[in-house]
Amino acid sequence: MLAVWRQGHPLWAAPHRPFFAAAALWALLVPFIWFLPSGLGPEPVSWHSHEMLFGMGAAAMGGYLLTALPAWTGAGPVSPRVTRLLAALWLAGRFGSVIDPPPPVALGTEAGYFVALGAFLSRQVVVAGAWHRMPLAMAPFILGALQLPALPESGLSDVQVIRIVPLFYALLISIVGGRLVAAFTAHWVQRHGATAALVDRRWISQAAVLSLIVAIALQLIGAEPAAGALMILSGLLQFARMLTWRSWQCRRYPALLMLHLAWLWLASGLALVGFSLMSSAGPDTTSALHALTMGAMGTMMVAIMGRPAMKRCGGRLLVSAEFSFAFAFVCLSAVARICASLVEGDARPLLLQLAALLWIAGWLLFLHDFRHALRGPVERPVLSARIGDQA
Repeated sequence: MLAVWRQGHPLWAAPHRPFFAAAALWALLVPFIWFLPSGLGPEPVSWHSHEMLFGMGAAAMGGYLLTALPAWTGAGPVSPRVTRLLAALWLAGRFGSVIDPPPPVALGTEAGYFVALGAFLSRQVVVAGAWHRMPLAMAPFILGALQLPALPESGLSDVQVIRIVPLFYALLISIVGGRLVAAFTAHWVQRHGATAALVDRRWISQAAVLSLIVAIALQLIGAEPAAGALMILSGLLQFARMLTWRSWQCRRYPALLMLHLAWLWLASGLALVGFSLMSSAGPDTTSALHALTMGAMGTMMVAIMGRPAMKRCGGRLLVSAEFSFAFAFVCLSAVARICASLVEGDARPLLLQLAALLWIAGWLLFLHDFRHALRGPVERPVLSARIGDQA
């Protein structure tokens, strides 16, 4: 086991390897908290919410940002030494969440990864003069601050944080994922001789992002009906982007279709959360948020993180049957979780258990398929079907 930490181990050849694997492994393991006997282990509700957002989500975010960094700065790939240090800090945070250390130690283990990741990204952006990337480089600092609601000066309750953090991830998906999905879709449309070029209307994306930012701010001050209305607006605008992308044309390219289905979860999730804040009909807000966490976050993570493990052939990424089932199970788990909030009686716990089992099965299949991306030379660019020398 210790041999894995050697600097020359293939795992550290690129940051997406350890961080995407860690995100998937934690996504697989965390739901087992629900199957432990009562009183054994951490308190399940708060712990699983915290670890899905600040464990699984943070690892996926770090893997993506570190993979994208060379393209931002024009520098070489992130060194194995930096990758190992950040991975160790992430692991320290996971151990800290389980063993419940004294407050000063807990503060260090929880915040260390986010501070180090944000500091490294920010420094690289400043050195390269890529100032337009600074908001993304600062994202880890914001997430690190959001996981410390116990500080008196924060003014936030646990409930507020659990509601705000999924919205912050939705914002990141809207900004980063929107560019990625639009670029990959435009490349696909161009290669297949479409009569009209894809147009990603900037004003739609900007309006969607702005309305979501204002909605988050209103949610922070407790203006839930107004926040809900703006979330619905943002969701509708995200759906409008899909129309301009002509998402239905991607049905013959599964690797791209998965990204568009994940985007549909983003649009639907924002609308569903907004509706739950404005009306008592339908799912409650906590359940609706699972459309963003299990739905948008989960499927977007599968769709993006799985790309390095896909085979490249003629400018396409080939999706294995195993990976297709992984994506389908994660989708179905989100559906089952939302449906559980709409039923009563014995059906509810059965649907909750089904959602957990589908989620676990999906990530187990993902990890089994992703093992191919953990060895051998790193194919660059990491996330696209092209073959070249860029990061």
